[in-house]
Amino acid sequence: MKPISNYPKPKIGVLFAFGLLTLFSIAAAMVVTTAYIGYYNPKTYMRYGPWGDFFGGTLNPILTFLSFIGVLFTLALQKIEMNLTREELSRSADALESQISTTKQQTFDSTFFQMLSLHNNIVNSIDLVDRQSSARTQGRDCFRIFYTRLTKIYREKQKNGRNRLTDEQILALAYRAYWKEVQLELGHYYRFLFNMIRFVRQNSPNNDFYIKLIRSQLSDQELLLLFYNCLSEQGKNFKVFAEEFALFDNIPERLLEKQHRRLFSLSAYGE
Repeated sequence: MKPISNYPKPKIGVLFAFGLLTLFSIAAAMVVTTAYIGYYNPKTYMRYGPWGDFFGGTLNPILTFLSFIGVLFTLALQKIEMNLTREELSRSADALESQISTTKQQTFDSTFFQMLSLHNNIVNSIDLVDRQSSARTQGRDCFRIFYTRLTKIYREKQKNGRNRLTDEQILALAYRAYWKEVQLELGHYYRFLFNMIRFVRQNSPNNDFYIKLIRSQLSDQELLLLFYNCLSEQGKNFKVFAEEFALFDNIPERLLEKQHRRLFSLSAYGE
């Protein structure tokens, strides 16, 4: 089957119309000539009667054949017109599909950047007040305090359980105790961050670009805390995203223990 673009263009229609006009002109001229002879020279008209019968008998099949050819030309023109219509419909469908794709992308971009803005608002709304000095800490600076808390709790658990617990057990106990202290401030933060990454994963084929934008918003302390959140019971689903999208490819070298890197697959570090 020929591609649509290879079908002949409708120049045939012009030639066919010109041929019909020519045949009509010849037929009209013959009718006028015959009428003229019959009106002004009736004897001649009668004398040529047998010849008229001869030409009539000869021309009838010829004209019938020409009529058949005309029908074939008409069918050919209809086929060309249908193919051109099909090609135009195909172009319209492609244009509509492109428009739909563009609209989807614009909708996704709008939603994504609104979510990114909302995530920053969540970070900025975090507010900590020191009970002893009444000093107030807000926004991303709070994550420095959070990580200091986790470090302190971990060292205490490590000291108490060094000889009877594995490092992973100590880490689990430390994070559980830490989470009880900060869940009120950070629960919403992690839930929204998780759902924002899931939204990108489900709706964007080019998710690597958008994940990098999210990752660029995270401070060093946020990455460190996210690292240990992924290892906790409530953050285990987040660990899947961390390893799928290399969330820790630029994590600072300030983990509680260097060997904790081995708790993630190399894909989490972009390796």
